[in-house]
Amino acid sequence: MKKALIQSLKITALVTMVLPVAFFFSEPRLASAIEDQFTVTQVVTSEISFLTNANDVTMNGTLTGLTGGTSTGLTQVRVLTNDSSGYTMTIKASSSPAMQGNTQGGSIADYTPTTSSVPDFAYSVPSNYEFGYTVSASTTSDLAQKFLDNGSACNTGSADTSASASCWYGLSTTATSTVVRATATPSSGATTTIFFQLKINSGSNVPEDTYVATTTLTVTTN
Repeated sequence: MKKALIQSLKITALVTMVLPVAFFFSEPRLASAIEDQFTVTQVVTSEISFLTNANDVTMNGTLTGLTGGTSTGLTQVRVLTNDSSGYTMTIKASSSPAMQGNTQGGSIADYTPTTSSVPDFAYSVPSNYEFGYTVSASTTSDLAQKFLDNGSACNTGSADTSASASCWYGLSTTATSTVVRATATPSSGATTTIFFQLKINSGSNVPEDTYVATTTLTVTTN
């Protein structure tokens, strides 16, 4: 009888020890820290704008229709975009030729480069009269390849040897790429300068009039 009582007491003590241990393992959250991780997502889309719009251009100087001469002009535009792939800028004229007389029905021929799809390194009008343009960018590598040069020819190399005097082209009613930038712009934007030149050779007999070229710049994210 005494032996049975001792065994009963041992079993009771063992059960008393096991129960807290079993409770500890069955309820681990009461004995350790846990984590619940989550994310917050916000999509920011790309955007593009003109920080500075191109101003209208009045060519410097009045040209005579018989003895001729050369006039120049320029305008600038500044583009801002956060698009990581950058943007493309194109230029096109509203008419062909681009420069049309207001009242007499005449026009000034668009500049004709020696090779139709490649700008001329130097501006050259062998006869009559033509109106052309060239482009420069605040970051030279942003220029479309046709407006880059190797010091003597355009559409080759990576330089803009003479920003206002190299790689001349003619306006068209078909949009032509002028800038192809591959990255977002700085917060101050990216500046493009468009230079214009009109030459009338002596003896061309250009009708008296005011001639206007209506031109459109378009920028699109890449």
